[in-house]
Amino acid sequence: MWIAAVQFQAAKGNWKESSERLERLIETGCPPKTALIVCPEMALTGYVFPSADAARAVAEVAGEGPTFELASRIAQRHDAYFVAGYPELGEGGKLYNSAMIVSPAGQLLYNYRKRFLYEMDESWAQPGDCDYPFIDTPFGPLTCGICMDLNDRRFIEFLFAAGPTLIAFPTNWLDQGFDVRGYWRRRLHGYQGWLVAANTYGVEEGTPFRGRSSILTPDGGLAADAPPEGDAVVLASLTT
Repeated sequence: MWIAAVQFQAAKGNWKESSERLERLIETGCPPKTALIVCPEMALTGYVFPSADAARAVAEVAGEGPTFELASRIAQRHDAYFVAGYPELGEGGKLYNSAMIVSPAGQLLYNYRKRFLYEMDESWAQPGDCDYPFIDTPFGPLTCGICMDLNDRRFIEFLFAAGPTLIAFPTNWLDQGFDVRGYWRRRLHGYQGWLVAANTYGVEEGTPFRGRSSILTPDGGLAADAPPEGDAVVLASLTT
């Protein structure tokens, strides 16, 4: 049974190109019986929005729209749980940095809204108002955090209290000149579960991103990782 982190750089402003490339990457990179596929934060739109209007132009309602349709199709084709970040248009026109968790049957299981915003989110997004997910799966309980959530004391306390088997971690982690995997390990020190971290790479609107999508084992080891640049599927065999 495989788990996968998909490293991907969206074609900013071209959802069609982004979606076709992402689907092709997953089709060629994920073997049969890939139980969990995790894509980056804001996977198909890019991350940097100068205003709420710019984000609203590509935002989607949870469980509707082209990103969900793509996620549902991929999940069903692979019989996998599928997680991807996207800009959400919520109630009353509010905007959220969100992640959809889709079942192998193609249904929306949970719509998670990033609770701990980064400064670039604050130009357009509201802080998330939902609980951290805790979804029972055949390979153990699954949760999700988005990027800066890993810096949030509330998320770390949840992980230790609830003890999910896996963290789906869509991220757009910046390149800050150090090995981010060591930092992730320190934040999760003592947590006995898997981290499936799907990052982007390259430069968007002058902001550099780290790449190095990774799967960390329950003992903090590195099961697999991607290079700093390039689209890639990172795979690890899940043992529980």
